[in-house]
Amino acid sequence: MNRIAITKTILLLFVSCLALANARQYTIESLKNPSTNQQNIALLSQVQKTIDVNRKSLKKIPVWETSLNAAIYNDSCIVFQAPTLIGVDSLKAYFRKDGKSHKINLAIGLKYLDFKNEEVLLGFNLYEKEIEAYCNTEENGTIPCGSKNDDPERFVSVTGMYLVDKYPVTNCEFTQQMWDSIPAKSFFYNESIKKAQDDWISRKKRSIRNENCIAHDTAANSVSLYQALKYANARSIRDGLKPYYIFSATKKQRESIESNNKYVVKYMDFTDHKDDFIMVSINKNSDGYRLPYYDEWMMFARGGDKKNRAPWGDSTATFEDVLKYAKFSTKFPNTEEAVYYTEHVGQLKPNGYGLYDMFGLVEEHVLLKKILYGNFTYPSCRKGVGYYWALEDNMFGIPRWNKINYGYFYPGHSGVRAGFRLVRNIGNNAKWSEIKTVDNE
Repeated sequence: MNRIAITKTILLLFVSCLALANARQYTIESLKNPSTNQQNIALLSQVQKTIDVNRKSLKKIPVWETSLNAAIYNDSCIVFQAPTLIGVDSLKAYFRKDGKSHKINLAIGLKYLDFKNEEVLLGFNLYEKEIEAYCNTEENGTIPCGSKNDDPERFVSVTGMYLVDKYPVTNCEFTQQMWDSIPAKSFFYNESIKKAQDDWISRKKRSIRNENCIAHDTAANSVSLYQALKYANARSIRDGLKPYYIFSATKKQRESIESNNKYVVKYMDFTDHKDDFIMVSINKNSDGYRLPYYDEWMMFARGGDKKNRAPWGDSTATFEDVLKYAKFSTKFPNTEEAVYYTEHVGQLKPNGYGLYDMFGLVEEHVLLKKILYGNFTYPSCRKGVGYYWALEDNMFGIPRWNKINYGYFYPGHSGVRAGFRLVRNIGNNAKWSEIKTVDNE
């Protein structure tokens, strides 16, 4: 299923109409192949069939049908009000040529990426023999720690179609989608978790149910891994899709990557559950939203970059160069409450794939398909580095930001100080194949 990726608020479905709209929120973004930048509208019923967006083609559509608040602007332009939350909607177009209706799918706040044998660079994290002793800890026991768990740089080829959140999920979007699950008061005694819960409770009290969410709200920064998975399912159901995750009880008492596409994660949301952990299985028949996997996140973050180790360049970059690509604070928060503060999404330039804030603002939950060296047995890690994690200097006067790269991650854990973005496979799952190994000599 192809999608037209569009921004929020009023949209003008016609190229010549774009001259009427100067503000960013009034533009329409057509489908683009990352390699060719070919602009087109794709029809849901036939993925391979496309029509060009131009005055001549749209004049062949005498009738539009949509449940959205819409109006015909002129003989070649329809104006409609998009939903206020990130997601998908649709309209039908009847062509004079065949008299048939064709469903055009609209992706609001999502980026459509169509990869056809796209060459991407993955990997960075390498096993270091000299610190192997640190892999055995009293808390975690014996942790797989060796070269088989590293992630060397390599080129791969990917073919597949994705919808990817253009921004990290915002506080408004999470509050509105998870509204019914946010309680009147927190049930947790742990001070740090309670403060995070109280922040959501306070945000709900300040909000109005089903209110409009601005596109550039602040990024959600206090979401547990389990909450992110629940949100993905809730958004799938809202958009009429099959949820990606299946939850079931487990007797296991540690987060882990299980066989057969299963995970054990900390059972942490707004409820004080009897069990500490829950089993998560993957619905292979799902067409819904999910967290990106580790390699996918790196591919999206690189945005076509096959040379640098960070979006701001090599080791000669300055902290000012970094701030052009990633929103970081240069001061630690003074209070516990301030830890969950972030700035608004989309303030900086997007990467080569049109995705914003892959670095800075929040650390993003991503799932792993295998145990990653340095991540213990956690089923996830956090990518992108958060708002307060890249100070210009740490307590020893050593710059921290220059260690950040596409492969950099912070180990997954059961806490709630993180954010996320979602993805969807359109049609079949993407196909990956390794094509060559990077020569690091």
